[in-house]
This record gives sequence, structure tokens and C-alpha cells, in this order.
Amino acid sequence: MINQVFNPQLLSQDGGLLQSCCILFGALVLARFAPISRDLQPLLWFNRIAVLIATKVNHPERAVSQQLTAGILATLLLVVPCAIIVSFLLDLAAYPWFFELIILYFCLCDSAFKPVAEKVVGAIKSGNKQDAKQLLSPWVSQNTQVLSEVGLSKTTIEKLFTTPIYGTLATVLFFALGGAIMALVVRMLRQLEHSWPPYHPHFHVFASFVGQFNRVIFFVPTLLWHCSLAIQFGQLGLTSIVSSMQPPPGDKQQLNNHYGSYNLAAKLLKIELGGPQQFINNGHTIRVDLPKVKAGPLPDYRHIKQAITVTQTANLFWISLTLLLPLIWTGLRFI
Repeated sequence: MINQVFNPQLLSQDGGLLQSCCILFGALVLARFAPISRDLQPLLWFNRIAVLIATKVNHPERAVSQQLTAGILATLLLVVPCAIIVSFLLDLAAYPWFFELIILYFCLCDSAFKPVAEKVVGAIKSGNKQDAKQLLSPWVSQNTQVLSEVGLSKTTIEKLFTTPIYGTLATVLFFALGGAIMALVVRMLRQLEHSWPPYHPHFHVFASFVGQFNRVIFFVPTLLWHCSLAIQFGQLGLTSIVSSMQPPPGDKQQLNNHYGSYNLAAKLLKIELGGPQQFINNGHTIRVDLPKVKAGPLPDYRHIKQAITVTQTANLFWISLTLLLPLIWTGLRFI
């Protein structure tokens, strides 16, 4: 008798919540255990389209107002039509949950960087730096071919400490707030920042709109992620998280949205992170001097292992909390 009353109530009152939880759980499992190849990820195709558009409409020699206008229009041109098309697909689909699952799966694909980092550790440890450079190349916008062993270690650690912000935490948070469409739009905005690095002199004005906008929308996910990292280090974590909120030195570096994460990672692991990066633009190499965070010696593959452990613990915490909270809420409604 109790089961006959309980089940219909559960489905009618919390059916949508439970379905969203199942969709999210399925996407997290697929992204973790069956990641799509990096070359086949739709967001990487989106990245290439963004780069092509920038080559056509971004002209650094023009006035600042023209560059800024071109950047805003390019952002709207890339994001708005995709969001509208996906929204229509979800409205017309007989099984919208399936398409939501696919969208979340694509948005969570960057959570597969941990196995790549483990392979980079093996390559550096065996002295095969070329393999490590090839492994990192699809994941970062800078030129990995010029990186030394220290540069490879820095880049891998920095990627480990920043990828979960938008690859997991922000996707889950914005899916809970606005569904799969909002999660996709936010993910595309982050991908534009990856395609047009705001600290790159060629995109400094063109990408300033998307860079500043991302700083606002990713503020809460970044803060939550930093807290989950800092709590593992006790008092050191508390002091490090306060210092990570300070802006980077130099006016032109204000658009480096990852500086706070680099600062926190360096303080927690007691190493040096940051520093210059090199990009290839129209066949020419461009060096960008970014501020360093000197909290210890230069990193090596052993620090990558430590970074994997720290970030994996924080990642598992948020995934577990995301899945447990709706179930606890649903159970409390019937106690």
C-alpha cells in the first residue's frame, strides 16, 4: 500500500529532478569511461571555426572600437545560432533527454584530460619529450613544440588545475540552473576564450568582451573549485586562496582569467608556475610574457602526479555531491 502511494508521488513531484539527475549521471559516466577522441569533439570543430572567423574579421591595426565591435559580433554570430538550433532540436525531439545527454557529454569531454596527464608523466619520465608535446598540443592554444621538460610540466599542471572549472563544475552548475542549453552556451563562450586568448596581443582587444564576460560567469565555479582544492591543505590552503584572489601584475595581464588558479596551484604545490608562452600566428612565432608565480622550485613529472591526486580528489567530491544532493532532497520529502 505504501509503495503504491509513494511511487506515483515520487514521479509526479520529483520526476523531472530525478530525470535530470539520471541524464547528468549518464553524461558524467560516459565522459569519464568512454571519452570521445579529441579530434572528433564538436567543441574542437567549433574552436577551428572561431579561429577561421577571427582571421577574417580581427584586424589589430584598426581602431579599438572597431576591434571591440568585431569581437562582440563574432561572439554573437558563433554562439546565438548554435543555441537557437539546439533549442529547436530539443523542443521537436520525441526524446529530448537523449539530446540533453549528448550535449552534456560533449560539454564534459575535457574531463578526460586526467588520462592525458598520466601519459605525459610517463613520457617525461622516460625522456620522450616529443610524445609529451604531441599529447599536450590538442589541449592548449600555445605552441608546445618549443616547451622544455619544465615547460611541459608547468603546462600540464596548469591544465589540470583549470580544466575542471569549465569541464565539470561549471557544466553541472549551469545545467542545474538553466538546462542543457545554458550549459552549452557557457561552454562555447569558454571555448572562444581558448580560441582567442585575451592576453595574446593579436586578440587583446578583439577578445576583451568574451574574456571579461567569462570572468563574471565563471566567478562562482572558480571560487568553489578553489575552495575544494584549498581545503585539502588546511591552513596553507586558506592563506593560498586569499592570495589567489589578487590581480596579476601588469595592466595587460588583467585578462588572464586563469592567473588566480595558477597562483593557487603554485602555492599549494610549492612550485613555480606561469611564465612566457609562444604562439604561432600566420607562420610567425609570437612570445607573450605572462607573470610567474614563484612559490618553490621548478616543477617536474613528480609534481604532475601530485597535481593529478589533488585535482582528482576535488573532482570526485563535486561529482559525488552533485549526485547525492538531489537524492537526499527527494528522500527527505517523504520522511
